[in-house]
Amino acid sequence: MASTTETGHAKNIANQMNLNAIIAGFGLAYNPSNPLLKLTTMQAQYTDCNAKQGVVNEQNGSFKPLVNTRVLEFKPVPGLVRKVRNMAKSSGANDLWYKDVNTSVAKLLGDRAEKAVATPDDPAGTSSSQLSFDNMTNNFQLLVEVLSNEPMYAPAETDVNIVGLTAKHAAMNTVNNAVKLGRMPYNNAIIFRNKALYAKDTGLVDVCAAAKNYIRGVYGFKSAEFKLVSGLRFTQLATV
Repeated sequence: MASTTETGHAKNIANQMNLNAIIAGFGLAYNPSNPLLKLTTMQAQYTDCNAKQGVVNEQNGSFKPLVNTRVLEFKPVPGLVRKVRNMAKSSGANDLWYKDVNTSVAKLLGDRAEKAVATPDDPAGTSSSQLSFDNMTNNFQLLVEVLSNEPMYAPAETDVNIVGLTAKHAAMNTVNNAVKLGRMPYNNAIIFRNKALYAKDTGLVDVCAAAKNYIRGVYGFKSAEFKLVSGLRFTQLATV
């Protein structure tokens, strides 16, 4: 997965603004043949990248509350299904039905029937985990279906009766889908920003590095002009 800190993206953009200002001070002496290194081109690039970073920030502001809402909605589930399991055990229904309930509850709690075994495709041995939001939503619905088919499961408590559990599943499904839908514009904004900053040769980072090299070539490594720009760092997107 490609990633770098949000501070890193902003720093790259801010450093191009600083580089552009320094280049502007060179006047006509800064005259690269590469059109990408022309001051007007770099100024336009800064404006574009800064705008794209702004869109990422806006989308992040819209997306993170959806993520937080989902976390809060799912947080009570383990305690809730433990209560359901106890209610089911005390309902008087047959043992085979209770075993089905317990199986569903175990999945929602992330319990394993046996210890996970690492494989080349799954070194951590986590492939049997049922704790993704999608899996939890699906397994919660399966639990409600099992409970609904046993007439003896009829607790008076509203949080664990069929009506309450059905409503809980609907709420889980709603917030989970909201995150899926909200993720797309956020991810797209990141993609557009990353292409503008990190595309090979034409992205902000490579253009600014080339501009620094041009200044070094024109004025020399020990020149006062190169010293003005040598401390400006442009960090390429890390791949992890």
